[in-house]
Amino acid sequence: MYNFIETYKIDNINLCDDLIKYWKINKEYKFEGTVRDDIIDKTMKDSIDVCFFNPSENKTIKSFFKQLSNKVQEYTTKYGMVSRVQTSPQNLIQCYNKGKGYPKLHYERCNAQLVARQLVYMLYLNTVTDKGGTEFPYQHIITPAIKGNLIIWPAEFTHPHRGVISPTQKKCIVTGWFELK
Repeated sequence: MYNFIETYKIDNINLCDDLIKYWKINKEYKFEGTVRDDIIDKTMKDSIDVCFFNPSENKTIKSFFKQLSNKVQEYTTKYGMVSRVQTSPQNLIQCYNKGKGYPKLHYERCNAQLVARQLVYMLYLNTVTDKGGTEFPYQHIITPAIKGNLIIWPAEFTHPHRGVISPTQKKCIVTGWFELK
């Protein structure tokens, strides 16, 4: 039985460090993490996010999209997806300080504005050894936060998930969505 949650290892592990550097130096698109409708609710999600966009000319972002494209192609081939997908225009680098995270159980197509989302991706940028993974309770899976692991799964209600908060370590991820072309 398939659970449709796939883990891939990116080819260039140094890309994770470069994305964290991008997050650190970015001032223009850095903001407190929000939940739907740009609401800040730290009981649901407590992060500092940096937005980046598909047409970016930044070499780190371009390298990331190349890696991501290769892995989503593997995913769509494995599951026989006949429709082509593309990343949503807005993507996020999210960092959670120790004791912070996204503990609210949620899925990615939770309202009419998000209906275009078909798949979700998340790349762990650092390894967290004290919890820090992502829990999918209906699939009875916790993906560990291991640097360079890229997770892809369906955006639908069948795959609610939440962050497993580390009480002692910071966690950084890149996340976004794939939409039908």
